[in-house]
Amino acid sequence: MAKLMANVIVVAFFAIHVVMIVMFSAFGVMPMVYVNVFSLAFYVFSLTLVNKGYLRLFSILTYIEVVCHMTLAVFFTGWENGFQITLIGLSALVFFAEYIGHSLRIRHVRALPLCVIGTVAYLGVFVVSSFYPAPYSLSPQVSFWLQIAWGAIVFVISVAVLQAFITLTFNSEAALTTQIEHDRLTDLPNRVHMARYLNAVSDEEGLPGHWIAMADIDDFKAFNDTYGHNCGDFVLKELADTLRQNVGDAEICRWGGEEFLLAGSLEGDQDDLRAKLDRLRQAVAGHSFWYDEQKMGMTITIGAALYQEGETVHEWINRADEKLYEGKSSGKNCVVL
Repeated sequence: MAKLMANVIVVAFFAIHVVMIVMFSAFGVMPMVYVNVFSLAFYVFSLTLVNKGYLRLFSILTYIEVVCHMTLAVFFTGWENGFQITLIGLSALVFFAEYIGHSLRIRHVRALPLCVIGTVAYLGVFVVSSFYPAPYSLSPQVSFWLQIAWGAIVFVISVAVLQAFITLTFNSEAALTTQIEHDRLTDLPNRVHMARYLNAVSDEEGLPGHWIAMADIDDFKAFNDTYGHNCGDFVLKELADTLRQNVGDAEICRWGGEEFLLAGSLEGDQDDLRAKLDRLRQAVAGHSFWYDEQKMGMTITIGAALYQEGETVHEWINRADEKLYEGKSSGKNCVVL
């Protein structure tokens, strides 16, 4: 996206300088014609910089080109034509370039020193133009339309930069939230997400009528001891995919280690919940997979608990955990509710 935006800037600035060559030629301001020819050559060269990824160098050189062009345009034609206004929009653009470079963790432009240079140039040409008349003059009508054109260009640049900044910020926040609330190995939500879900349910609906279940891989240590930790990770991913495909509308997260926590609202009675969880257990037991040319399978034990009025979420989860260990001690590969 950064390269795309840079290419758009190159094309737009190139077109602006073509128009200015025509305008300055029409009014006989030949020094500015030569300056704009140089600017055209610079933006053709800039395409190479952008496409090779030299965004920092492109940003610095573009800012310097605009400062030089603005300074010379005001010096030769006067302050009243509004060329200096371009520095306002460019300042917003160069700060955005710094943000992009920082986000991409690449060498990026430092906006503040450049903007200091631009400010000095802006004030300098104002002082010079106030005491020394410009050697060339444009008609009042041309100055009027130049002021409107530069104002519109600066407004569009500033709004586009701010909108892009807002969009990137929102997207970054969403990506960060996803990263915080998801387990990297299994791509399932983690306990941070589950806590948010349970708190939301408690605030909106109330927890009575809801259930949680703790599922744990039976003899998980044997996978690590026999085939290594990479195999253990593979088994966790397989279980995560199997649970995701069979859990229905219930919430699921990786609670930690080989434990997975499920939560949902009760549909029917306790026997219906037991049957639902047992179907999930059977789906895992019936799933086979290959690792390092070895056909494998696994089983899980599930401990579940319905919410009891007055208990905290922590106490509720502990009850499910106790049911889980009850199932482990009674033979594994079962559902205890």
